[in-house]
Amino acid sequence: METVLVHPFGNENVRQTLTALSEHSQLSAFVTSIGWTDPEALSWLHPARSLVERRLFPMVGNSQLHVTPASELVRNLLLRAQPAAVRRLGSASGPLSAHWVAEKVESKAIKALNRRNQPMSVYGYSTFASRVFKAARGRGMETILEVPHVHWATTRSWAGQLESLSPGWAITARRDMIRSKVHVMEDVELGLATRLISPSAQVTKSLRKAGVDSEITEIPYGCPDVEPGQTPLRWDGSGPLKVLFVGRIVGMKGIADVVAAAKALSPAVHVTAIGQLPGETFPALEDMLATVDYRGTMPRSEILREMRRHHVLLLPSLVEGRSLAALEGLSQGLPAVVTAGSGVEDLVSQGAGAVVDRFAPEQIVAELHRFLDEPGLVEERSAKALRIAGSSGWGPFREETARFLRQVGSGFRGQ
Repeated sequence: METVLVHPFGNENVRQTLTALSEHSQLSAFVTSIGWTDPEALSWLHPARSLVERRLFPMVGNSQLHVTPASELVRNLLLRAQPAAVRRLGSASGPLSAHWVAEKVESKAIKALNRRNQPMSVYGYSTFASRVFKAARGRGMETILEVPHVHWATTRSWAGQLESLSPGWAITARRDMIRSKVHVMEDVELGLATRLISPSAQVTKSLRKAGVDSEITEIPYGCPDVEPGQTPLRWDGSGPLKVLFVGRIVGMKGIADVVAAAKALSPAVHVTAIGQLPGETFPALEDMLATVDYRGTMPRSEILREMRRHHVLLLPSLVEGRSLAALEGLSQGLPAVVTAGSGVEDLVSQGAGAVVDRFAPEQIVAELHRFLDEPGLVEERSAKALRIAGSSGWGPFREETARFLRQVGSGFRGQ
């Protein structure tokens, strides 16, 4: 039984699932906002290299790719605009947000379903699949929901603590603190899904805590391939310790603790941040921009190169499913300081770095001090990161996903 995969954008876990489906001849169609299959056809788009690279899907055949680009092009223009009031239109809380784009993609996907006669499954992602799942269930199809993040009730709990402990950044978590249309959509999807996929134990735990009793299959996300001959990173203690943060510049990513650590250890530590800014300005954000070396957003390939130019990855997230940035950092041999909220503590704790508590900048400072006191620790932990990444790649994720879908197909009876 072939699968229609629906996602408005296409991050790394989506790309790996597409690869798995293509390798095992299980993909019927991929429906997204913007996408290309041939890199040579895009050479003239060099000024938009970041967008082009993120939306290139060479593992998908031309006849399998279905796009509806207008809304996503508008959103991308808004997110890069000045002043902040214009950026806010395309931000998570704005009327032309990612969910506006997702609505257009779902409409395209529903049309694609209606043109197919054979039984199939629909593979969607949390908060981006409610309408297409409803249409698919009406046709008796299997609906598979990948839940890459913890349940909204758990997120709301941590957002409440953010408001108390880091009030300057609470403005970036307003949508997490109240039950919104997006949360209702998430619950509808959980009810419509015939099967669930979770990338980590903490996602599964949050779903069970929320009362979800559906079948859940845990398939952890993997690290990118380690380049042959890649050597561990080194630092001789001269110059500042280079610390990197990668992620959205919001309170739920622990950015307040990043800023606090940067201030406490300057100038011995130089902190660089890569990621998308909020759609509005406020004092804590202005303070952050004055404290760290903010580089904006970058293509994934450039981020990987930046990781190789740093000594430590700092990701003090309050709550995530399984941090793709941390997995990428391990593949580049970058030692990490993370929280349990990052969802990768199982890997980092094997010797690639340290796991600290949430809202504990003093613990971050102490861990970074260890590198300052023992520069050789960078190479030691980098070597372990490379070994861990080498044995925790995306291969098992692809194989487990393909096996899971074969089982779905063999047991399909219609709903």
